[in-house]
Order: sequence, then structure tokens, then C-alpha cells
Amino acid sequence: MAPETSKPVIAVMRPEMYLGTSVGLAQSAGFGTLAVPLAELSNIKDSVFDGFFSRVMKGETDCVIFAGPGEIEYTLRKIPYPIRPQFIEALNQRYVVAVNTETRESLEQENVKVQGMPEIYNTEEVAFYMQDYADEAVIDVVYGTPDSNKFTDSLRDFGATVFETRVYNLIDPDREEQVQFIRTAMEGNIDVFAFTDPITVHNFFDHARRQGLDRDAAQVLNNSITAAIGESTAYTLKLYKVKPKVTPENFTFEELLQASMKAYRDKKGSN
Repeated sequence: MAPETSKPVIAVMRPEMYLGTSVGLAQSAGFGTLAVPLAELSNIKDSVFDGFFSRVMKGETDCVIFAGPGEIEYTLRKIPYPIRPQFIEALNQRYVVAVNTETRESLEQENVKVQGMPEIYNTEEVAFYMQDYADEAVIDVVYGTPDSNKFTDSLRDFGATVFETRVYNLIDPDREEQVQFIRTAMEGNIDVFAFTDPITVHNFFDHARRQGLDRDAAQVLNNSITAAIGESTAYTLKLYKVKPKVTPENFTFEELLQASMKAYRDKKGSN
């Protein structure tokens, strides 16, 4: 978990399934990395998943939007293995939309044909991308993290019938590596903290509070470059008296890295 001190250090706190790829992207962008998951994906099946499955299999939905890269994996976990090929075949008869390239790649790895993807991933752009298609369409949105599907209200305003199913939950990992991460963070040697969802923010401060360091945590984050993907993540940071310095227009980890490196260089240049 030790960072490379010769480069600006970024704290990567994404769930384990994304951590390796995210570290590679960060290092390619010129960062040294301190990586530890501050959230874990937990499989859930809500009360409306069976309705989603039935609509896909019967061809009763026109479009399925996957709101993140883990959504297809946790969708398939709920479907008995022998009938997964039939489900994917039925899904490929629908208009499948991925919200970003990471999501598209995850879908394609499962042999799902992606027919649409907005150029920019944020709630306004996803809704705008779907505007012409939405009128009188039946749209299913598959999501995991809270607030990842806020564009659904706009789809309804455009005339769509929208169904939503949530396929996983984010929980707080509570192991020694998270305890040590908070201690390391409080030393003040991390240049950028990359928060990709509100749950990670809550978990960061929960771990700090357990060690009596919650006030120090806000100060450390404000003294560094704190980056947030999405309005809800930025808002959550503000609840803890932290002002995010980077909020990229496009809700992707790659753009967060680019914006964070620019902010770091601007900060160094002004000193």
C-alpha cells in the first residue's frame, strides 16, 4: 500500500473489483498510488428484479440502460447459469445503453451488444442522449450505487415508462488495511483523494471517527486536492465541511484523473 513518493500521490478508494484497473490508470496518468477499498460491492436482489428479468425475456422492454460496469455482473449473478445464454440473447434484442466506456467494456465481455452510449457521462447528458428515443418507450434502468440513476425523472418527463432495479449495494469494509489507510492519510502526504461515490465519503469519515480523527480528516482533505465524481459525491463531501477542488464534467475515473493532475500542477505552479 506504500505510495511512490517521487510522484504526486493519489488515494484510490474504489471497490476491490475496480481497484487494480484504477491503479493502472492512475499510474499511467503520472501518479504514485495509495490504494485501499473503502467500499465493497454486496449482491442484492430487490423486489422488482424478477419483473425486469421477465420484461427482457418476453421482449416487453424497449431499452435497457446499465448505469455502471458492475451492473451486468451482478445482474447475471441472479440468473441461474443454464439460462444465462437465453437472457443475453434476449437482451441483445433490446436497445442496450452503456453510460460510459467502462460499462460498455463490461457488457461486451459478457457478449452483450451495446447499441448506445452518451459521449459525456453525467445525469444531464444521459437524459439528453435518450430524449428522442424516450417518447412512449419502455425503459429499464439497472443500477447499483444510490443516485446513479437520477436521470430517470427526465426520461419520464420525455414520455418514457421507466422501471428501475438495483442489483448491488455498497458496504463498508472494516479491516486492518482500512484502519492503516486512515492513519497514513492523516500524515498529510497524500496529494489527491479520489472519491467516486457518496458511500466512500461516508465510510472514510466513519473510519476516521472510530479512531477519533474525524476533525483531522476534514482538515487533511481540505489541505489536499479532493476530487469528486458526480454532484452527489461533491455534496456529500460538503456535508463533512470539505470543499471538493475537482469535479469533472464527465463522471468517469479517467477524467477525474486528468482534472486532478491539472489541479495538482496548477497548485504547484502557484507555490
